[in-house]
Amino acid sequence: MKKIVFLTHGLSANGIETFLVNILRKINKSRFDVSVIIAIDKGVFSIHEQELVDMGIHILHAGDLDGIAKKLQYFKNLRRYLREGKYDAVHTNMDLLNGIVLFEANGAGITMRICHAHNSGSQYKPAGMAAPLKRAIQKLYAYSMRRLLLRYATIRLACSDVAARYFYGEKDYQLIYNSIDFSRFPFLSESDRTLLLPEKNTREVRSLIVSVGRISMQKNPFFVMEIIDALRRIRTDFYFVWIGTGDLENETKKKADELGIMDYVTFTGVRTDVPELLPMCDCFLMPSLFEGLPFSLIEAQAAGLKCLVSDVVTKDADMGAIRFYPLDSGAEAWARVLSDLLDASSPVLDESKRKRFDIIQTTRILETVYDSTGGAE
Repeated sequence: MKKIVFLTHGLSANGIETFLVNILRKINKSRFDVSVIIAIDKGVFSIHEQELVDMGIHILHAGDLDGIAKKLQYFKNLRRYLREGKYDAVHTNMDLLNGIVLFEANGAGITMRICHAHNSGSQYKPAGMAAPLKRAIQKLYAYSMRRLLLRYATIRLACSDVAARYFYGEKDYQLIYNSIDFSRFPFLSESDRTLLLPEKNTREVRSLIVSVGRISMQKNPFFVMEIIDALRRIRTDFYFVWIGTGDLENETKKKADELGIMDYVTFTGVRTDVPELLPMCDCFLMPSLFEGLPFSLIEAQAAGLKCLVSDVVTKDADMGAIRFYPLDSGAEAWARVLSDLLDASSPVLDESKRKRFDIIQTTRILETVYDSTGGAE
């Protein structure tokens, strides 16, 4: 039995971590002894942790990365776990921090070192008087991490071509699409949508618009609010729901309040029942500034939603339900397109494209990778 250790920031409901949990649900546990190292302090709640423990997966807490002292403790714990674990393979999903993980894995004698690229940019945009210095440090960090991951990764994986270019430049890699369990997406009745509406709603609501993901700079949340503001000047028979939380949540709510659209929007926080909630909606909105291959966008299409997405998102994500649109068109243009989509007929998915996002197929591909002995140098 091969021993594999996965690295991830946590086990929450965000895209990368949900993708990993989906893989761990399906992986053949009679062939692979699986551990997961997470950047969370022991005792801190993580949505999927108990589920994985119940499956027989070992969860190791290396501590969070909040502050210099905590980072140093994390790296100390990481080194100890990797050296004591005697793993056959490490599969890291820690963004550019993969560089340090792979360096430590090499020092621990782990011969199969898998780097997985999930994103195509950084969401950290320094501001204020110290911004130039912070940008310089950020640039040095990115350069150093890429040098490490390119040197110490024996296998390079990516969820999309744009994510691969961000991580690996022109180096070879294997494409592994972010995949989902299609059986978890039932098509619910029209009446179920009332569960997402506020109790005191007095407007006729014919359409529900949804965004799923961290409320962070990457997801362009202020622009989302501007689109909703523009849309309500076209029509009033809709409601917008954001599933997720993030560092810009309070500022986004403040923006909605300033625009006077709080009667049109709601924020649910983190939810574990996204596959059940999505089919209640009609249209998925994602004007992101950058993406790797958005997990939530695959889920939205699986749930039968029409999707309006910025044209920076990889075209590989399209199963036949996406309308790509340029960010520089402005909120009013986005609102007009969104209104047209709300009135359009339901999309029909391309079955051949749908199959490449099936979690069972993806898990079998990854198991083949874990069973291999070669790698990219």
